[in-house]
Amino acid sequence: MKRIFLFFSLMSILPIFFYCGTGPSPRVVVMDFIEAVNQADTASIEKYLDIDGYAEEKMKELPEAERQQISPKFKEHLKADFLGNGLTRLLWQSKMIVVNKEDISGNSAVVEVTFIDKETGITVYTNAKLHKINKRWMIYYIKD
Repeated sequence: MKRIFLFFSLMSILPIFFYCGTGPSPRVVVMDFIEAVNQADTASIEKYLDIDGYAEEKMKELPEAERQQISPKFKEHLKADFLGNGLTRLLWQSKMIVVNKEDISGNSAVVEVTFIDKETGITVYTNAKLHKINKRWMIYYIKD
């Protein structure tokens, strides 16, 4: 009887230890980030977005001439796009967003994201890119 009680006690406690050490999966981080943008939740956006990595990736999208003219407030402008009347936030609110499968490779992950325009039905497939910083998954790129 004691063995059965001990077995069930360990089985109920064991998942807590695993969860506490790993944190949310990349897929959950992306879902939580999208919800934070929808709610304009600055604290949660900062929790899930590696703004330095995001700014670096966004700079790669700019033509060389524009890269040299970047404002010192570039990161602030990028973050503002996810808040209030920011362009990215408004665009995402006009879409149905489906977070699909994740692919984890060491300390990097890619999560498939589908944006579907609510009016036209036009579908865009993209990937969110994440990496681990201090044992937490952080988004460093997501197509806006």
